Amino acid sequence: MKIDQLRYFLETARHGHIGKASNILAISPSAISHSIAALEEELGRELFLKKGKNIVLTSHGKLLMERARKLLQDVDAVKDEVASDSVELQGHYRMAATHVLCSRFLAPTWAKIQSANPRLSAEIYSLRSAAVVAAVAGGEFDFGLCLGPQPHPSLNMELVSGGQLVIVVAKGHPVLRLDRRARFRALSAYPASLAKAFQGIDNCESHPIFAKCGIVPDVRCAFDSYDVAVESVTSSQSWALVPCWVLRSHKDKLAAVWTKGWDAPLTTAAIWPKNRLLTKAMRRLIDGIRARFKALPEFRAD
Repeated sequence: MKIDQLRYFLETARHGHIGKASNILAISPSAISHSIAALEEELGRELFLKKGKNIVLTSHGKLLMERARKLLQDVDAVKDEVASDSVELQGHYRMAATHVLCSRFLAPTWAKIQSANPRLSAEIYSLRSAAVVAAVAGGEFDFGLCLGPQPHPSLNMELVSGGQLVIVVAKGHPVLRLDRRARFRALSAYPASLAKAFQGIDNCESHPIFAKCGIVPDVRCAFDSYDVAVESVTSSQSWALVPCWVLRSHKDKLAAVWTKGWDAPLTTAAIWPKNRLLTKAMRRLIDGIRARFKALPEFRAD
């Protein structure tokens, strides 16, 4: 059993199609077919069954996929650990991040790392935070980046940024003309756009800061992307609870409703499966994302 055989098998298993695996691996379909046939002969078990135009794993194939995935992760990690900084990073990663984190932090940071290490490749998916947590915990992804994840027994977790959730309205909103102490109470008369609550993620729909500030949210829009929140707020008289760095990114059209004593902390964390080592490529990705957060202007209340 050779490492390349396991790579060919795993990529074919991921896609259920030899042709798709061939395109990704840049080798001929016949080479993959011969490699899988050699594996089946060596193991004495069928690994795939034909199903229409695709192929599906047998029970023995599923077992090999689980073992092969971890083995190849360990092999790549060993290469990373013993290689000097001058050695080019390589490997294929499957990653996911919360919608807004994917476009603003994960994708650009990975692109910078990949430009210096062209033998790195990746599949990057934009999902809601709960879906990122579930998929990474289930081993579907090698790496995830999400907002407010709660501890999970199947996950390693590392904080990349802290911060605050803040209430925002469009510039020129009627509540901004009120005394600061009256603004929060007035918000109850306007529609709210809030992040939809999902299992495994801190709940923004019923955040304790609302009760503390005397706000009774009239939720008219539930979203899973803060880009949606920005559009909702700037197109209406609604308000939203968003990370402070979203406000900083749209300071030309958003304003914070703020007062002393506000305390709505928010964490952004990198996550990866418990049974996988943190490779050098992933370490650089986490450090790069953290640096991108630190480069943002510090948030201060108006």
